[in-house]
Amino acid sequence: MSAATSQTVSDRRWYLARGERAALVAAAGTYFLLLCGYYMLRSLREAMALEAGRERIPLLFTLTFVVMLAILPAYWWIVARVPRDRLFAVLYLPIAALFLVVAALAGSGHVPPLLASGYFILVTTANLFLVSVFWSVMVDVWTPNAAQRLFGFVSAGGSAGALVGPFFNAAFVERLGIQAVICVACVLLVGAVVTGVVAQRLGARVTNVAVNPHVAVGGRAIDDLLRLVRSPYLLAIAGFIVVGQWFGAFMYNEQARYVDTTFSDLTQRAAVFARIDLASSVFSLLMQALVVGWLTVRGGVRATLTAMWALVALSFGVLALAPVGMVLLVTQVIRRGADYGLFKPAREMLFTVLSPETKFKSKSLLDTVLYRGADSVGNGLYLLVAPLGLAGIAASSASACVLLVLGARWLGAAFADREGKGLRSR
Repeated sequence: MSAATSQTVSDRRWYLARGERAALVAAAGTYFLLLCGYYMLRSLREAMALEAGRERIPLLFTLTFVVMLAILPAYWWIVARVPRDRLFAVLYLPIAALFLVVAALAGSGHVPPLLASGYFILVTTANLFLVSVFWSVMVDVWTPNAAQRLFGFVSAGGSAGALVGPFFNAAFVERLGIQAVICVACVLLVGAVVTGVVAQRLGARVTNVAVNPHVAVGGRAIDDLLRLVRSPYLLAIAGFIVVGQWFGAFMYNEQARYVDTTFSDLTQRAAVFARIDLASSVFSLLMQALVVGWLTVRGGVRATLTAMWALVALSFGVLALAPVGMVLLVTQVIRRGADYGLFKPAREMLFTVLSPETKFKSKSLLDTVLYRGADSVGNGLYLLVAPLGLAGIAASSASACVLLVLGARWLGAAFADREGKGLRSR
């Protein structure tokens, strides 16, 4: 047992074992580069969606889901055969190359609807695979003990990147144009490959997890899929993801409706979305740096999960009482900030007590296909709930959050039980 592991919960908040500092900096730095580049691409995605046509947004999410279904078997094949320390390069570099092709095809002004649609699908698909690979590697090399102490700070590195990326776009996209922004984002993705390998190797050296980065995960995807459908623990995580994405789909469409009717120029819309991303990232960063670690070491993962859904319920309640454009945007900032600032690091902690195959395969299914499948269904459901109006949607979502709070308490207790027993299986 390492020195870090032997510390009591009350002593572990700021404790770093020997060698952890360098590994933590490398991990947080990788996530910074990754999300900085992604959020530069994301704010362009929102503007591209409007270029493709707001009425096509549900179709675009459906097409993204289909693309992910086609890609996931290839991803599992790669994960089973490619050594862990080569996954960043094998998966990130082709994605960067695709974005460079899009940049070469895009003009400096109006973008054709077909290209705009392709860009939307590429960003939405690539994002989940980029982030899923990063966190699969992190939960593979860090122990549950270290994850509870440090994942908030790793996530904070990503939020800092998500802060810088939109800031860059808000300040420069109207001057530089979308082609230059895409190229800068690709450079950051390439940088994340280098620092990601460093973080992986340093993390493997300082933890007690028996992980050899030069060895592939192996195994058969079908075996892990069976573990997924038979595990109440994984199914509960899946349930939170689905409902959270439904909330996001409802608010995304309402946000698009508001921006579409208020702003008419592509670069204006891109700047507005960049500012929304900027505010969300500031809130996430505060949650990750100041709240998630404090909550987790005192109340466990259960406290962090519960706090997240309680905060989202409160924001929806306010929106139901004041259903206007500015309150909608503030609600979006709070919902997304809580999702990334509280739920995301807590959710990654939940995977540290699972098997390596589950961390890469079942986790990738939850992070990609389930996410976009939930998006697709959520956008379809939006067509049904849209007649309720913004106030009705917000009130219904606030009521649903009460059930999610209860579920969060059960899931947090299940994690604590697995950690206490030292289980590393399904």
